[in-house]
Amino acid sequence: MSRIASHTQGLFADLREWIDLRVDLAILEMEERLDAFKNDLALGLTVAVFAFFAAFFSLTTVALGVGWLLGHPFWGFLAVSVALILIIVTLRVTKPALMPPSNLFESLRGERAASDEGPSSRPASAAVDEADGAEAQASAPDVKA
Repeated sequence: MSRIASHTQGLFADLREWIDLRVDLAILEMEERLDAFKNDLALGLTVAVFAFFAAFFSLTTVALGVGWLLGHPFWGFLAVSVALILIIVTLRVTKPALMPPSNLFESLRGERAASDEGPSSRPASAAVDEADGAEAQASAPDVKA
């Protein structure tokens, strides 16, 4: 009996140690993810700052060059400003999809549907054929208020 008790105590000690190691592993994984996110954020901000100044100086150079061609720097800055306003208006009016959709919901539903394979594999649709609509109207009772 004492041997079984000592083995049981050893098993519980091993289980506790295993759980502690799993918790430590989870903490380390979260720290790694957080460090990677912070690094990506810092890198993104640094690139954004340098990109902003590069774009600013490039547009200033273009404006001065166009102004030099037109005879006065004012006209160059006006031309660049109008071009930027036209780009903004065009983007606001057309509203293009600059980022592709993630399709996370469809991918998750697709995996679940592939594993379930229920009796109905036909996609749901709100469209009703005219013949089906006429039959439904003919069979529906009239309700007068």
